[in-house]
Amino acid sequence: MTEHLLDQLQTAQPVALPAFSGAILGLQGDVLHGWAMDNTQPENRPVIEVFIDGASVALARADQYEPNAPMGDQYHGFAVQLRQRWLDEACLITARIANQSFELDGQLSLPAAPSDDSASIASQVWHTGGLRVGGWCWDPKAPDRHVEVTVREGDQVVGRAVCNEHNQALAYRATSDHGFAIDLPWELADGKVHVLEIVNDLGQPLAGSPIRLCCWPEGVEGLLQKLDPAHDAATVALLTEVAKDQTMRLPKSAGWHHYPQWFEVFQRLDTLPLPPLQGKLGVLLLSDGDSGLEQISLNSLGACNAGAHAVAIAPPSNLLPALTQLLEGDCDRILPMVAGDRLAPLALAHLSALLDDGSAWAFADCDRDGPQGERSLPWLKPVWDIDLFIGADIFTPGAIFGASIVKQALALLTTRGVNTPVNWYDFTVGIALATENSDASVTHLPRVLYHRAPHTPASPEQQQPSPQRLQAVEWLCQQLAPGATVSQVAEYPALLRAHWPLPERLPQVSLIVPTRDQFKLLHACIEGLLNDTDYPNLDIIVVDNQSSDPQTLTYLADLTKRGITVLPHPHPFNYSTINNRAASLATGELIGLVNNDIEIIEADWLKEMVAQALRTGVGAVGAKLLWPNRMVQHGGVITGINGLAAHVGNNLNEHDAGYLATNQLTHCQSAVTAACLLMRKARFEELGGLNEIDFPVAFNDVDLCLRIRCSGLHLVWTAFAKLIHAESASRGKDISAEKRARADREQHRFIGKWSIAEQTDPYYHPALSHDYLSGTYGGLALPPYNITSRS
Repeated sequence: MTEHLLDQLQTAQPVALPAFSGAILGLQGDVLHGWAMDNTQPENRPVIEVFIDGASVALARADQYEPNAPMGDQYHGFAVQLRQRWLDEACLITARIANQSFELDGQLSLPAAPSDDSASIASQVWHTGGLRVGGWCWDPKAPDRHVEVTVREGDQVVGRAVCNEHNQALAYRATSDHGFAIDLPWELADGKVHVLEIVNDLGQPLAGSPIRLCCWPEGVEGLLQKLDPAHDAATVALLTEVAKDQTMRLPKSAGWHHYPQWFEVFQRLDTLPLPPLQGKLGVLLLSDGDSGLEQISLNSLGACNAGAHAVAIAPPSNLLPALTQLLEGDCDRILPMVAGDRLAPLALAHLSALLDDGSAWAFADCDRDGPQGERSLPWLKPVWDIDLFIGADIFTPGAIFGASIVKQALALLTTRGVNTPVNWYDFTVGIALATENSDASVTHLPRVLYHRAPHTPASPEQQQPSPQRLQAVEWLCQQLAPGATVSQVAEYPALLRAHWPLPERLPQVSLIVPTRDQFKLLHACIEGLLNDTDYPNLDIIVVDNQSSDPQTLTYLADLTKRGITVLPHPHPFNYSTINNRAASLATGELIGLVNNDIEIIEADWLKEMVAQALRTGVGAVGAKLLWPNRMVQHGGVITGINGLAAHVGNNLNEHDAGYLATNQLTHCQSAVTAACLLMRKARFEELGGLNEIDFPVAFNDVDLCLRIRCSGLHLVWTAFAKLIHAESASRGKDISAEKRARADREQHRFIGKWSIAEQTDPYYHPALSHDYLSGTYGGLALPPYNITSRS
């Protein structure tokens, strides 16, 4: 027997480590911290699934620095922000490796005992690989205090910020102004590895700190271009394509602070072939008589000055004599410049060449000369958009016009009177009207070719209000739609708003509101539609998707008695099917898709959307949606962000101007959210409604909008229909593995169908940030996407 035991001991295998290990370390404020690792492959970073009372609420990858992780390289930590309303009702927090049975140690019973540890300052820091670090930091012991954070590399401070910016992650708190964004020094983009620690003003590291930075401005493909392709051209070509794909999926950005260095790397023209000057070009110099400013502009034509066959100087109050001089001199293209503004070196040839393909007119981007001649304040523009032009003219600085469109504009302006002077604003609205009337081709070159003078306003909303522009734009709108009026935007009087006419008999609007339980949300939404919306011809359809809450069922029965259609839908949740079914029964000329977590705050919201939707060429209209704390939840949708799509404005307050004042101006977008979307019923049916097969829950609205655009119609987002949207509040916190798998399928189908990697959003500049950290309009792309001309 002893021999048998010895044999067993000699042949016993060593005890194997479990496949996974990890633990919940604690809850700091509303941020859950912990670590997890794959013991068999420590270089892998597993995904953690967090549960509150057995319901899955969040996913996070365990790839942050965590010194308490006992093995590996210590980059096995995670930090997950949980909504406070979940925690208020919770009893138990657990976590496990996603799609595995392994549960992390250290489950938390709630309410947790309050901690006296100052480390309970809640925080998160994010970094996507570029020259920007963002996040938030909030002291629950002093909620009104704005914590200061510092970025260090070793003993050297490389960045510092006070956490006083609005942050999307804090949208569900009473105050959201505890975010920060820090632009790291451009010198760190040297291709070397830098380890940066981010600490609060108590010297404690933020969740997610330290970070590793290895950045090269031109990206991996830029490095590959430096290789000699003669050695292995096929391999270099393959690696370049792989690098481009990685750039699309993992975009990087730099902050606006780095614009001067970014300009030198990506915007200089001396590395590009110089196109030949064709035709006969004239320069229209707008001047109040300052010869010094005039000379600055003329000198900027440089070596291309010989190509400016004629120069005519005119006061901004009357351009007609100068324009006539240039046209009678057989100039076939006219370049306006304001005295004191400059063209970039070699820009004249590149601007002129934009008309060689038959475009009626074209425009490039512009920036402003700094006090020392440095580059600053770029206006990185979308393609031509008459709605945005009505609000603010960002297009004509850096524009060039063909003679034909100029003649058409002047002919239209003569209808006001033969001897009426043509000021600058008259001229630009004449160009806009001629463009719309003839569906003229307008080309945008996404390069900075025009430098505004140092004294010019930084952004359109900072300009002086102009009665002349107000008068000119009102004439334009009346030509487009008789009965239209124009007013100044209340908080920004330099900006304008068009009020499009409504028919005397308002068309019926069918509003479709899907719901499942959620009585409080549904009640606020429906009562707001019935009592707080100034629109007399409503058809409301509530689609009941398997409600079981007694209070909700009682309310639905009451709505039926009040004449509201309640459509039972006793089937699994499919947002597309629910809305398509209700739309087929709608009696309205227009249909509106409305989430049940929408709250009415302004009575005229629907009239504004109807007026937009009835305009010629408009396919659908989206609204300005706000979180309950009045941060912007939806300012339109940009496609291509991280290869997918993202909302605009999530870091803005409702009153902020936004980039180029777009948060306060109606303009075109590639897509808008179906949380509040209005369009003609006939058009919805022509397009086949929402895609029930490929996009049952997510991306169905973006897919619909992109199909609308492909049909030749525009998507309009209006800043003047404002509502509250508690995003996803109605869908609760149950995120099952099956639902996550469905979400992944829809994401891949969206990428496959629309090939976002192969295109850029026409209403979003390709040199703007495309990563979630910076957000839309949050910075400068490293490197920029395709910056060839577009229309």
